[in-house]
Amino acid sequence: MFKSIILLLLMVPMGRGYGANDITLTVTQAAQGGVVNDRKVTRTRPLTVGALAFSAPEVVYQRWAPTLARVSKETGLPLTLVPLTPDQLVARVANNELDFIIGNALITVAFKKDYGVSHLLTLVPHTRATPEHAIGSALIAKKDFNINSLNDLKQLRVISTDPNAFGGFQIIAAEMVEQGIAPLSDLKQLDFVGFPQDKLLNYIIEDRADVAILPSCVLESAINRATISANKLHVLLPQLHSNFQCQVSSKLYPSYAFSKLGHTDHRIATQVVRALLAIEAGDNEAISGRYQYWSAPVQDNHVFALLEHLDRWPFVTNWQRLVADLTPWAMLTGLVLLLGYLHHLRVKRLVVKRTQALSDEMAQHKNTQKALFEQQKQFYKAQRVLLTGEMASGIAHELNQPLAGIRYLTQGCIYRLGDGHDELKSALTKTIQQVDRAQSTIKRFRQFCHQPSVLQDCDLQELIQDTLNLMQPDFNRMKLQPQLRLMSLSVCIDVSLMQQVLVNLLRNALDAMETIDRPQLAVLICQTEQAAHIAITDNGTGLSEASLQRLFFPFETSKVHGLGLGMVVCKRIIEEHGGKIRAMNNRELNSSDAPWATPHPRGVTILVTLPLKANTDV
Repeated sequence: MFKSIILLLLMVPMGRGYGANDITLTVTQAAQGGVVNDRKVTRTRPLTVGALAFSAPEVVYQRWAPTLARVSKETGLPLTLVPLTPDQLVARVANNELDFIIGNALITVAFKKDYGVSHLLTLVPHTRATPEHAIGSALIAKKDFNINSLNDLKQLRVISTDPNAFGGFQIIAAEMVEQGIAPLSDLKQLDFVGFPQDKLLNYIIEDRADVAILPSCVLESAINRATISANKLHVLLPQLHSNFQCQVSSKLYPSYAFSKLGHTDHRIATQVVRALLAIEAGDNEAISGRYQYWSAPVQDNHVFALLEHLDRWPFVTNWQRLVADLTPWAMLTGLVLLLGYLHHLRVKRLVVKRTQALSDEMAQHKNTQKALFEQQKQFYKAQRVLLTGEMASGIAHELNQPLAGIRYLTQGCIYRLGDGHDELKSALTKTIQQVDRAQSTIKRFRQFCHQPSVLQDCDLQELIQDTLNLMQPDFNRMKLQPQLRLMSLSVCIDVSLMQQVLVNLLRNALDAMETIDRPQLAVLICQTEQAAHIAITDNGTGLSEASLQRLFFPFETSKVHGLGLGMVVCKRIIEEHGGKIRAMNNRELNSSDAPWATPHPRGVTILVTLPLKANTDV
């Protein structure tokens, strides 16, 4: 069996530097397959055993491969041996890449809390030491170099393999702490040079360092292998321990421990433990592994005392582990907070943009309202002037007839008077003069109030849209949305006067629908061969036949406070443009095939007819 293991070792690439890439050895001495029951479990996937390595991988294989080969043979379990430095071991355990660990007592205790490592067996070394006192630290220097205490190390060039090495640093570091020395800060020239451990002895011989911190028995092992001379190096501050064959500079602690990871099946662990306990002193596996046998776990309370001196778990919080556990959650929390902050910035930006848009809209609305108010003000001013002129025309028409009668009667009286009535003739002549004066005054007043028309080309659709915008507050008050059927037609009109006509017609329609629950208003533009037609239809109370006949008479109105001049003004303006206006009850149009026919059974339709621009040009 040992020959097959040596053959496997020869197949391992030997040119790699230690610690660069892990070299694994799979030891399988049993045939695959087996029975699964409460006592024996056989697996096809190799179980990974991480062995703490302080020397080259080949040395670790030579020590532990025979032991694992025997376990594999007796249990039928395929095992993979992986030599690991302390840092590599921590990484593999953290990633759940190992099933078992062969390591020192400190590693086993440190892994208990974070990774659920269970201590299964303790190694009994071949140096006749007890399992509880099997390893320590040795301060090694040249034969002619000595120190009196650990304080002397402060000014010396001290080297070690790794700050996590148990015998190679942490044991002696705990004793420094007991004496008030902080090794990492007080040892000014402390340097960690890495593995393997034997190279530290060469550093001392080559005078590259003054003192090397190494596990116990490393010096004796090198002397036994004849790699160095026995008279070149010695152990500083040696301490005597009964039944311990190597010189040490510190207390002794338990030797190697065999442990399982928390995820490893307990039935598999039981088989492996049973196979290890079957190895006896003198077996080839024990000789290769430099031990007597494996025993049950021994007392390790002095390991906890060492951890307390080093401020390690369980006496202080394992901040490194805690940070590693909390880092994903902290990153997730930070990501959520970042996304929340970005969302807050986005919402804030949208709020600012929307607020600015609302402010601009409000300012625009305010300017529009102001322009509309000015437009309405000018419109009502023009309407008052127009009504004043129409009133003047009506008053002149009404007064001219009686004044003409007075004049004719007075002249008749003068003709009938004889020659003897000169004084009476003079008085009557003066009366005629006053009548002429009154007629002249009325004529001038009428001419003063008459507003001349300013004709220009206009699109009826745009004119009606502008007029509807002017009337929008009234539509909003009545919750009314006009129904429009418009088309673009060009006419030559006085825009201001025609807009007054449309406003007057729309306002009359709204007044007629004040008491209607669901008011409806329709505005239509259509075209015949020679004219453009505007139809304004409401579903109001309508008009009687008598009211329709006198609709365009002055001072005829059905409104309480009306003057009866609005429709008269509309008629005069439209006729001045060569057009016509007429009013019809909707029921008269129901059976008509005219474009402005309406289905409303009640209400009035006002039809305005205007000549097209081509006809007015002719």
